[in-house]
Amino acid sequence: MKLINKLSPLFNNALKSHKGVVLTLALASLLSYGGLTENKSAAAVPGTGITQLSQRPQTQSNNLPRPIANQILRDASKRSGVPRREVKITQVTAKTFGNPCEFNFGEICTKEYNPIEGWEVVVRVRQNSWTYHVNKSGTQIVLDPKVSTSQTLPRAIANAILSDASKRSGVTINNLKITQATAKTFGNLCIFNFGEVCTREYRPIEGWEVVVRVRQNSWTYHVNKSGTQIVLDPKVKI
Repeated sequence: MKLINKLSPLFNNALKSHKGVVLTLALASLLSYGGLTENKSAAAVPGTGITQLSQRPQTQSNNLPRPIANQILRDASKRSGVPRREVKITQVTAKTFGNPCEFNFGEICTKEYNPIEGWEVVVRVRQNSWTYHVNKSGTQIVLDPKVSTSQTLPRAIANAILSDASKRSGVTINNLKITQATAKTFGNLCIFNFGEVCTREYRPIEGWEVVVRVRQNSWTYHVNKSGTQIVLDPKVKI
């Protein structure tokens, strides 16, 4: 009401002239739509005269440094045989791993708190998702050992396995067949050697799990990446 009383003389003077009709209509329109009404909706900080603005809560940064991202992508490309340009990081999550066991994907870990700051990174390789753990400096990059990569078993290693199976079974190589070869990361030497009770110590061995058809039976071998270690499952009956 105070604002309207102040504007009343303006209306009276405007009515005295022909052009004042336009001004009168304009002022009436502003009052009707609230253009000149007093705004009391802003929340002011008492005693400062500064309007308080709402702020979005800050979240923890998931930004992965480019050099570390490149290291992970190169590793995934090398393991899979997929060109670097076709491998893509789809998810990055900043994490504090409770201890080295958790960082190394241990399934049974102690509750010891020896934190490692870093990230959990998911990489798209063809139709599969590979999970990596990497520390903040990028000096430790670990692929989930459960990931089944898809590298091709080198012919020389395949021949070495078939020769071993032939020697043990007495069946000629021509009558033996590799039915499955899966690239694997064995957690440690005990697991590589088909140990039934192994520690969770993480000393990875890159290689393959290979299944050979011998007559009506399937023999499972573990072989390292260089082919210098070839181990037949001790449960196989020869």
